[in-house]
Amino acid sequence: MRNLILKDAHDLYEIRKASFESFWSEKEFVSMLSDESFFGFREDRGFILCRRALNYIDIVTFCVDPKYRRQGIGKKLLTGVVKFAQRNSCETFLEVAEKNVAARNLYVSFGFKEISVRKNYYKFKGKTQNALVMKHTP
Repeated sequence: MRNLILKDAHDLYEIRKASFESFWSEKEFVSMLSDESFFGFREDRGFILCRRALNYIDIVTFCVDPKYRRQGIGKKLLTGVVKFAQRNSCETFLEVAEKNVAARNLYVSFGFKEISVRKNYYKFKGKTQNALVMKHTP
């Protein structure tokens, strides 16, 4: 695992495109990676991108290529963020689709707790889905 760098923008675009129906452009990744408030970690087939403000971290996007899921990549990436948050006394927040049970279970296993619901936050295949807002406190 290593820190994200600007040269990763194209790969992040490709991984997110394979992972989600709605994806961001390579230019959007360049913009985020050029902003010093963004940071994250990378594995060959996955990444986690966060934004830090004071003592808060927001997990902006977290993707593992569908062909490489369930191999521990996501756990390794999330561990990196949780350790960073602990070292820096930061609370960490994220949104996850209500029906994404695998991701929710991963977050709960790391100590994330549901704090609210954002109604109709996601759109998948023409249907909306609620997002659960989750928080981790070091």
